[in-house]
Amino acid sequence: MKTLKRTWAEISLDHLEHNYRVLRRNAPENCRFLGVVKADAYGHGAVPISHALTDFGADYLAVSNLEEAVQIRRGGIRTPILILGYTPPEFADNMVFLDITQEVHSLEYAMELEQALAGTNYILNVHLKLDTGMTRIGFFAYDNEETLSELKQAAELRHLNAEGIFMHFSAADSLAPDDIAYTRQQFERFDSMLQELAAAGVQPEIRHCCNSGAAILYPEYAMDMIRPGIATYGLSPSPDCEGKLDLRPVMSVHTTIAQIRDIPAGTCVSYGRTFVTDRSMRVAVLPIGYADGLSRALSGKVSFLLHGKRAKNIGRICMDMCMVDMSEIPEARVGDTLTLFGYDENGTLVSCQEYADQLGTISYELLCAINKRIPRIYLDGNRPSEILQYIV
Repeated sequence: MKTLKRTWAEISLDHLEHNYRVLRRNAPENCRFLGVVKADAYGHGAVPISHALTDFGADYLAVSNLEEAVQIRRGGIRTPILILGYTPPEFADNMVFLDITQEVHSLEYAMELEQALAGTNYILNVHLKLDTGMTRIGFFAYDNEETLSELKQAAELRHLNAEGIFMHFSAADSLAPDDIAYTRQQFERFDSMLQELAAAGVQPEIRHCCNSGAAILYPEYAMDMIRPGIATYGLSPSPDCEGKLDLRPVMSVHTTIAQIRDIPAGTCVSYGRTFVTDRSMRVAVLPIGYADGLSRALSGKVSFLLHGKRAKNIGRICMDMCMVDMSEIPEARVGDTLTLFGYDENGTLVSCQEYADQLGTISYELLCAINKRIPRIYLDGNRPSEILQYIV
């Protein structure tokens, strides 16, 4: 199995399975597991990850939109799929044909889906989405006297099967007292609406609300299914969740040395002449740049792990390359493998969160930014089992 070893990502299926097992054990017995594979499985490759999660025993998968769902179905995966975002009603029959479940966030939308299927015998599986305080899409689950009636009407439409009902926490990954109180309030709003619906004769089979933060910190809120996202891929959703469960990063990003040169003092490096050597330096060129997902905003901040030492970037990160100071790593040679984040060849971990902190963002964004020209190599143990190459 060969691929161009320029810059690549290794995806540990062992770590993926480990995280899946840890998260399932932390949830109540018989609780279902929904694998969140939107955004190309957080950059890990939607189809291979969906196959793996299905093999592990995941009960459901979730994506953002219809295109992502179609990609997974074309990959030969029959596991139920929930679309978490809006799909235009004219595609309702496509979702029925492909056995895809659609979220429903309002009575108006439910009626549009119903109308799109009028005159057929088709039944579309849906999960009703409640807004308990995220203030994104959803039926308002509080301070709205019409919500119960609207939910009941949506659940009783002929062409919709209200299989599930769910909500999304906005601060369940925080242990700040105000956030704890808000998370509890969101859950109470959800639970209260479920009780009102049950009294009105509406009892969806699958109730779910636990994202990564809640799955880690509030497993008692799991109800019928958990849907951890970032935690499945081995990263913590916040500092307050760090270390609560034994999660292992699934993705490691590596690159190589293309050239090494000795540069005299007073030499300008890269665009804009923002870095000038103040001494003689040994400089390596790495074939990774912002077109690969290495943010230009990390210029002068990011470093790469090689032989247990850090080689820091100097000068601006280019589209396809960047330069690093190799002065303290004299044993470095052209072709050596360096690690941006994840595990190096000796098992040393470089946290993706380190660079997220430098950028003032979250690890989710860095994973999703890993470009499609970077091949994903799936490892079963230490053995490559599959290579996902988007371009060739």
